[in-house]
Amino acid sequence: MRKRKLLPILKQNGLWKRHSAKVARKEPALPPGTLVHIGERMTEAFSLRLIAYDSDHLEKLETQKIDASLRSRKEQGATWLHVTGLHEVDKIAELAGLFEVHPLVTEDILNSRQRAKIEIHDDYVFVVSKVAEFEANGQVAVQHFCLILTSDTVITFCEAPTAIFVPLIRRIEEGRGRIRKLGSDYLTWALLDAVVDHYFVVIDEVGEALSKLDEMLQQDITAVEAGHLYASRREVVGLHKLVRPLREICTHLLRGESPLLTEASQLYFRDLYDHSIHVIESTEELRELASNLRDFYLTAESNRMNKVMKVLTCVATIFLPLSFIAGVYGMNFVHMPELKHVWAYPLLWLVFVSVAGGMLWLFFRKKWL
Repeated sequence: MRKRKLLPILKQNGLWKRHSAKVARKEPALPPGTLVHIGERMTEAFSLRLIAYDSDHLEKLETQKIDASLRSRKEQGATWLHVTGLHEVDKIAELAGLFEVHPLVTEDILNSRQRAKIEIHDDYVFVVSKVAEFEANGQVAVQHFCLILTSDTVITFCEAPTAIFVPLIRRIEEGRGRIRKLGSDYLTWALLDAVVDHYFVVIDEVGEALSKLDEMLQQDITAVEAGHLYASRREVVGLHKLVRPLREICTHLLRGESPLLTEASQLYFRDLYDHSIHVIESTEELRELASNLRDFYLTAESNRMNKVMKVLTCVATIFLPLSFIAGVYGMNFVHMPELKHVWAYPLLWLVFVSVAGGMLWLFFRKKWL
């Protein structure tokens, strides 16, 4: 899972600390639907968790095997199949074949670099997004997330184990709320709502980090390096790119373009749409804040350099007439009457001090210093 660490605050490595492991790539010009895992291997073992439920019954199963019984669930209630680990291409392909998922869709599931999107098919709805969660060690973990909604089953795919769905699992087990009484489209909303809600957690942490960075800039401009500011802006822009497609996804879900999305679920998808707009607007505000911090730093640094150059210019200006006088009396001419005068040397120092003092008085009066 890509680990993204906040700088100093926005630590020195940027918001996101990426893995150095070699990423699997797809060979160019392969036939469409060629199943190749593209991305990092983020977990050791493939696992599948099944949760089947209705208002009165609950069934849970964890396995590493793909069995035909996964498809033959009872019609009442809903079934949630959660897959962890996308590196097992054969098992992903077997599960996709079991639910008659198109090979091009399976290809997108295996491609962790696939952009977020939604596809409405005749028998299922396919959603691609990114899951972001803020961890206790100060890092933001981002991973590829896919969801397939069928008539009675929701299949989700993650690259690595994640804790963002734990509250949802607890709600299902305890039978709290409406989730045990409604179908798979409501479960789809609950899963996507968990994904969107965790963006708020990440945004809050990033916003707090940028606020601390702002305080440091206000107190001492030299306490922050320019590289930190540029890295923070770059990574905030990356966060905005993660959440920007949510608007399109939620819009299609809200329109109910598939018969799998019942009218009863539209109210919840409308709420999800509102949350997605809020997330996008929040990342836009963070992006503007990061840009303002960078501009403030550049302006303050320029003003600081101007003050330094002003002082140096004044010093050079003061020494210019002094250097001229010293140069005149440093000439080795024999007939220079001042050279043989008894008070010539102290008088020369008096001239030096008077000229320097007069110029300093003039600079302060003009408010140049």
